[in-house]
Amino acid sequence: MEAIRVERRAGLVTITLDRPAKKNALDGRTWIELDRALAEVAAEPDDRALILTGSGGNFSAGADLSGGQSGQGLTGRRLQPIVQEMRVVGDIILRLHRMPKPTLAKVDGVAVGVGLGLVLACDLVLASDRARFSEIFPKRGLALDGGNSWLLPRLIGLHKAKELAFFGDMIDARDAASLGLVNRVVPAAELDAVAEEWGLRLAAGPTLALSLSKRLLDASSSMTFEQALEEEARCQHITYASEDVREGIGAYLERREPRFRGC
Repeated sequence: MEAIRVERRAGLVTITLDRPAKKNALDGRTWIELDRALAEVAAEPDDRALILTGSGGNFSAGADLSGGQSGQGLTGRRLQPIVQEMRVVGDIILRLHRMPKPTLAKVDGVAVGVGLGLVLACDLVLASDRARFSEIFPKRGLALDGGNSWLLPRLIGLHKAKELAFFGDMIDARDAASLGLVNRVVPAAELDAVAEEWGLRLAAGPTLALSLSKRLLDASSSMTFEQALEEEARCQHITYASEDVREGIGAYLERREPRFRGC
């Protein structure tokens, strides 16, 4: 039985964490399958956008700390030092963060711990009105992981990040949105439809240009204004040579919607 489900439609890939009995807690098998799926999406030209979500009314309860097979580590391989286990997890989250295609986290129910790290590693976050978020680590005696220490303060500021990291309190979707963790909150009954609409819009977009804009935005905090302007010039040079620019300009002149191909 697989720990994730992968579905494809019109260039949109949906990866669903699928351990509903465990609130989609991330065990070794899940990490292995997620790593493989993310690598496939990154490499497949026909995969143009990604939705990451969970089954059974929850996104993810974080790392599965309930134990498993003797001699098996957190990431489903032979037991090794925790620092190396966490490096493997970090590489998978970095793969998601650096995905050269737009990504959307669709969050219902709980998203906590390293599960929240997966959410924050996505480009956009759509949450139901019953979604809940927590940096659960201090309640387990753990330090931050899953990229939360880097992603969280960049999204909500250092002091608020420390509050969430030190107390591990659960916050609801409205509070998460007010802090900047979530792009939009919708009624639970509308979550699937709105996420699909967003996902298909992303998949139909100029994904080459979106990929370059994503890199520019992600790198902006480590660049000077002058460096950002130079990087913008470089990226715009790339887009001007693309078929999508010709299509976009042609669609504008012909007063129709563009049909982008991502190249």
